[in-house]
Amino acid sequence: MSIERLKELFYELKCIQYGNFKLASGGTSNYKIICDSLFENSEAREIIGTLGYKMLKELESEKTYEIVGVVTGGYEFAKLVAEKTCRKAVGVNPHNGEVIGKVEKENVCYFEDVVTKGGSIIKSRNILGRHFRKDNHAISIVDRQEGGLENLRENGIELRSILTKTDLMIKDS
Repeated sequence: MSIERLKELFYELKCIQYGNFKLASGGTSNYKIICDSLFENSEAREIIGTLGYKMLKELESEKTYEIVGVVTGGYEFAKLVAEKTCRKAVGVNPHNGEVIGKVEKENVCYFEDVVTKGGSIIKSRNILGRHFRKDNHAISIVDRQEGGLENLRENGIELRSILTKTDLMIKDS
């Protein structure tokens, strides 16, 4: 399960688009990362699920984490990882507060497809009850490197990413 192959798939499946885009974070960008095609490709699903699972297992050396996906792309990612752990993923929609499933553990690992500023993960954590969660981590497929790592850390959530904008060699114009 190669990170190099995942990078290739980002381009083969046209997951990076150039133009003028409004981002979920509210900003604008000359590129957009769309992971939908990755979730529809069996090879990409296997790579993402395996890499996410390995990252979760590193966290779980001492405690077990609830697997929580930020709806939509993060939930798909979370379900791939949960399948490998023989557990279920919980979904949280940060826009309407809907929770799919039940959080039973006090330690939570949030899964997101693309992190820009980290707002969706922070909103999801707040929906689940900020004060009831003891240890918060997040795993993303891609970190756009636009402040998400720092914003999440300031809010008590440690982010790990499979890839970054730099790894994908994306340049802002």
